[in-house]
Amino acid sequence: MPTSDASKKTDPRKSWSPVVVVLLLSAFFGYAILPYFSRHLAPTDRLVGTPAPDFSLPVFHGGEDTNRMSLSALLGNVVVLDFWASWCKPCVAQSRILSQIAPQYAAKKVVFVGINTADNPQNAQRFASSHDLPYPTVLDTGEVAGAYGAGSLPTLVVISPQGIISSVTVGVMGAAEIAAAIDEASAIQAPAPPS
Repeated sequence: MPTSDASKKTDPRKSWSPVVVVLLLSAFFGYAILPYFSRHLAPTDRLVGTPAPDFSLPVFHGGEDTNRMSLSALLGNVVVLDFWASWCKPCVAQSRILSQIAPQYAAKKVVFVGINTADNPQNAQRFASSHDLPYPTVLDTGEVAGAYGAGSLPTLVVISPQGIISSVTVGVMGAAEIAAAIDEASAIQAPAPPS
């Protein structure tokens, strides 16, 4: 029995449905899931327990534009460094989380510092202003990011009041994870003087 051309035709909506589903799942995985897994892929553990490299970088948001910020001036505080760039999609999620929790630590000797790296300064300024970052942000040309192993963004580095790196995390950290990292850094004791 001959088959008609009408029976061979398929509904065009049915042929595109799997493609759309795969694209949506890929986008969700890339923007929401992958940043959480990427932190396990970076070789940053070698920095934990070592003195944090000092830096002096120009402030471009959250302070006077003529000011510089140095890590050594922050000794005595837990310091949370957020390495980011305006083109980094997971950095948007991280900045929202940090913007929510940073004000809670304002009176607790915890300092948050955004370190923009590998970016166009004008784009960085627009990002910091549009996201209304409530902490100072400095501009890095790549040297400081290199010293901290921040080759993937975002990277969060938590430093103890004694200037020792307590944790380095590549990928988006949730508010509870950041709070735990701050508590851990706060608990680090200064080394005993030699006797």
